[in-house]
Formats: sequence, C-alpha cells, structure tokens
Amino acid sequence: MLFEILTTSLMGGIALKAFSKHRGLSSNDSGKIQRIMSLSGLNVRDGKDTLTTQLVKKKQYEWGWEYKYRIPLGRSFADFESKIQVFEDGLNNRRKNITFNDLRQLDLNRDLLLQLQQLWKAKLTEQKEIELSYDGLLIVRVYEKPLAKEVPYTSGKGWRVPVGVTRAKNEFKYHDFEMVPHVVSGGATRYGKSNFINSTICSLVQCEPEHTNLYLIDLKGGVELCDYENIKQTISVAYEPHEALHTLQMAYDKMRDIQRELKRLGKKNVQQAGIRERYFVVIDEVGELNAAEAVTKEEKRLKLECQTLMSQIARLGAGLGFRLVVATQYPVGDVIPRQVKQNADAKLCFRVQSGVASRVVLDAEGAESLPQIKGRAIYQTADKREILQTPLITPQIIHDIIQPHIVTKGERVEKTAIQQRRTDAVTFEEV
Repeated sequence: MLFEILTTSLMGGIALKAFSKHRGLSSNDSGKIQRIMSLSGLNVRDGKDTLTTQLVKKKQYEWGWEYKYRIPLGRSFADFESKIQVFEDGLNNRRKNITFNDLRQLDLNRDLLLQLQQLWKAKLTEQKEIELSYDGLLIVRVYEKPLAKEVPYTSGKGWRVPVGVTRAKNEFKYHDFEMVPHVVSGGATRYGKSNFINSTICSLVQCEPEHTNLYLIDLKGGVELCDYENIKQTISVAYEPHEALHTLQMAYDKMRDIQRELKRLGKKNVQQAGIRERYFVVIDEVGELNAAEAVTKEEKRLKLECQTLMSQIARLGAGLGFRLVVATQYPVGDVIPRQVKQNADAKLCFRVQSGVASRVVLDAEGAESLPQIKGRAIYQTADKREILQTPLITPQIIHDIIQPHIVTKGERVEKTAIQQRRTDAVTFEEV
C-alpha cells in the first residue's frame, strides 16, 4: 500500500512538472546562457556601466530552443564562438527534466518504477548540443538531443547525392551536382572523407548508371577506389602520380572535345545541348600531387602538370558536364590548387587539428571544434553552413551496388566506344 502511494505521488509530481514544461511554463536555458556569458568575460565595461548581452527573442522547436541576442558594442561573433565549449559544458549538468513526451512513451502494463529508473539514467547521460550563428543578432540554438553518431547509407536521386543528416528534425541533406558542380573535402585521417567519396560514387551508379562516367584517382595506393576499377562507368583509374597525370589528361581532352562540339552547335552548355552524360573526376588524397613535396625535378614537373589540369577542369568543366570531387587529409594552403578551391562552392570539412587547417578548407574556423566522432562534418555552400553526420556506407553495400555493373575487359572496350559515339551524337530535348 505504501509503495503504491509513493509511486503514485512520484508519478503525479513528475507528470505535473513535465506538463508545466510542455506548456512552456517552466524555465528555459536563456537565463543560464546569459549568466555563462557574464562569468566567461563576454560583458563589456564602459566606464561605470557594464554592457551586457540582451535577449531579443526566444522560440521553442521540436529539437529544442532558439535564442536571439543583441551583443554589446566591443564584442564580435568570434568572441562568442570561441566560448562555444564553455556554453555547452555549462548547459550539461546533472539536473535533467523529464518532459511530457517522455512520460507518454511509458508502458503502463510494465514495471513503471523500472521504466522511470531507466528514463532517469538516460536523462543523466544525455548531452545538449549548441550551435552559434550570426545575422546581425547572435543566434544560439540549444538541441535537447545530440546529433546521431551513425547514419545508414541512403541513395540520392539523379545527380543529387547524400551528404548527411542535420540536427534540425533529422533532415537529410543532399548535394546537387547540377547546381554546384565541384566539391572540396578535407579532414584528419579516418574521419570520413573516403566514406563520403564512396557514398557519392555509389549513389551516382545507382541513380544514373547509363550517364555517369568516372575518372578515378586514388593516391592511397588504390585501397579506397579499387572496387570501381571494373565497372562500366569507370573510364580511367589511377593509383600513382604518373597514372594520375594520364587520367587527368584523358579527362581534359574529353572536356575539350565537348567544348568544340558545343561551339559547333552554338550552345552554351551541355544542358542547352541536351547532353545527359556527366563526367566525374574524383581525387582521393590530392596532397600526393603537391609539387612542393617533390624530390626530383621530373616529379615536380609531373605534379605541376597535374595541378594545372585540375585547375583547368575546375575553371572550364561546369558547363561542359565535368564535376570535380577533391579530398585531402592534410589541408594546407599549397595542397589544394587555388583555382580548384575558388571554383568549388561546396566544401565538406571533417574534424581537423587546427583553425588554420579549417580555414584552408572552409575559409573559416570551426572544423577544429567538431567532436571526435567519425562522420561528423561541416557542409558549407555559398549561402549556408551546417553541421551534419555523413552516412556510413559499408563494403557489403558497395559490393551489392556495383555488382550488376561489373564488366570484362572486352565488354569495357565495346562500352567505351558506344559511349564515345553517344556523346558525339548530341540529342535535343524539348523543355
């Protein structure tokens, strides 16, 4: 009897507190955030006055809360961004609230006390995550649940390939190669660059098997991209710098052929000409083509030629149906050719060791502050920057996707000739 009374009282108290929180009656983190700002030295002294951060607006979403603050004169967004770990640690204490939604998931036909114990334990291990941005006001987003640490592979659609899941409502993000032709990826080893390349290739092979053409350069000795060597979509594959030069030259020559054909037809780009073929030049570990690390004059000349061809493809390839995907694990200024970086409006950066390395890829710091979670990255386009978890593609999934497209050597020659005739014979489609 006593146990039933205590259990009922406990459930009633928790339900009342959760209902109040659900109705927005309980306190949120805005006051705690402002106190953290004050204690971490972000207020500004102006004579006898103290200029503080002012809360302008707050709004609750399914994923958590968004707060907007007016920052004091004398402070910049960078000042607040440098304290992001202070904010996150301050918000993650051991006092956790059980919400109305949590109680709705309890099974009344099972042991309620055991379920409450498990729920409380889960609450103690949950970690809030925050995200900062600036649009004239400081925007602080507090996510009640952390971003997933593992996301299964999902294919894209057409020339849209999967990039990852964002925090807001677990929305899946895609990269559209028709809108943004070139991608640069960087990050420390074993954080997800090659995984992203594999998921991109598999999505293209799945969704556009008849119009995808691949020029693959794997300067890790072939350990990452060797699976695609015998599929019909692969035109050329390289594992060494001298082979990379040959592959890049093949891609460049094909690009110039298409350019001459468009000129003859009086068309500006492949979309106007109705050409459906797309050519993807994929380079995993472009740092191996860094001419500054060459030992001999011949090696330096070879790597400079490779960088020149990459730059020309990046500058001219977008309208000619060429797409460039470049990845490096040690992003420094002389590794990624400047023309490639400037013409790549999409950048995907995994965790790096320093702010300098982050600026090389993103032109901004932030990637050095990413958690040590494989697949966690910043995806940046011309107008937006998001933290996301990239999908994990397994060797078995890769095998299952490419198996129907594997051809023998004789079939490859015949297929290449067919592709050549098809791209030379331009077709027009009514739009």
